[in-house]
Amino acid sequence: MGNERFARGFDILRKVGGENFDGPVNSLAEVSADLARFTVEYPYGDVLSRPGLALPLRQLCTVAMLLADGSAQPQLKYHMAGYLNVGGEPRVLVELMFVSVALLGFPPTINAVGLLRSIFAERKLAFVPVEPATDDGTERAQNGSEAASRLTGGDMQAYFGEFEKASPDLAQLSVEFAFGEALSRQGLDFKAKALVIIAMLAAGGNHAAALRRHIQGALAQGITRDEVVELLMQVSVYRGFPCALNAFAVAKEAFGDTAASQPISFRPANAETRQMRLERGRAALGKTSGASGDAVVRSFDDIAPDLGRMIVEHSYGEIFSRRGIDARTRELTACAALAAVGSKTAETPLRVHINAALNVGASRDEILETLLNLAPYSGYPAVQQAVRIAAEEFGKRG
Repeated sequence: MGNERFARGFDILRKVGGENFDGPVNSLAEVSADLARFTVEYPYGDVLSRPGLALPLRQLCTVAMLLADGSAQPQLKYHMAGYLNVGGEPRVLVELMFVSVALLGFPPTINAVGLLRSIFAERKLAFVPVEPATDDGTERAQNGSEAASRLTGGDMQAYFGEFEKASPDLAQLSVEFAFGEALSRQGLDFKAKALVIIAMLAAGGNHAAALRRHIQGALAQGITRDEVVELLMQVSVYRGFPCALNAFAVAKEAFGDTAASQPISFRPANAETRQMRLERGRAALGKTSGASGDAVVRSFDDIAPDLGRMIVEHSYGEIFSRRGIDARTRELTACAALAAVGSKTAETPLRVHINAALNVGASRDEILETLLNLAPYSGYPAVQQAVRIAAEEFGKRG
């Protein structure tokens, strides 16, 4: 395969892959030599070898895109390790998990933390866990306002106004938790944080409004148009041309939009402390899953204790403890949402919430009808997989 593109790509693959760097390509070549060649020539020889972004930053963005995929665990682990191979820092990968919580939710984040653990163990890295927050959690609104102003350019009132009238609580939680807890952290430099956010939104697809705002925010803070273009070209490698083409259409709008930034409008900050939310979350978790909130919090102590705390404090203390719908209905909707996602990372949470639904009074038939109702909207393979999982959980309970 002695051509210039292949040679250039092979050199990048060697840097990213480390020991046994060509193992996956050689294995692929046993089935299709042409696809093995394409895999080296286009992703590595044509895209990752371009000078527009440094290779460690490119690898971090690749990890972000694969996190958004939700079902590409072998590739995600390979590129997490690849980030370290090209000089990336373990702590940066851990900080990326907090961006994932805000943009993608807890299931893919928790799954990725498990992959990080295995990589650190294989490399015998003595990783020092990221320090937990020490404040009382009452400044989230102010922190979120500042982070949102910096990360999302253009008309900030329009950004939240698109859904604030329908759900003021969602707007408030968006400011306080997504921006105030997760995206206001200082563990990533601004360029890396802005680009991995764009990578996740572009790779996830169908997030045009948020993607446009974050591209505008990146440009407003000095990230160049060429850097954004380089990133979106890379989307074509890891999430396909449809996602990349859609993202470029959004970027074209963002490049031409010169709307002035306006202040964010949100309700007065909630005076609740972090401890109050955490206690409420522990109670909700115990009621629905019979699990110990402290055990969930401690399960992330070796990597990032705040991730465990966020699961209990935010997911259960701020969302699952709300009074708008009863616990049985809330658990059935969680089952429906996770089954509809249908990704590998949603399987374990689906098992958890099937059991939680049973714990709060849902019947076996109600769970099955909830899943069957998804068939016209999510397709039969997703529903078949969800029902298989449900059947296994029913069997465990006799």
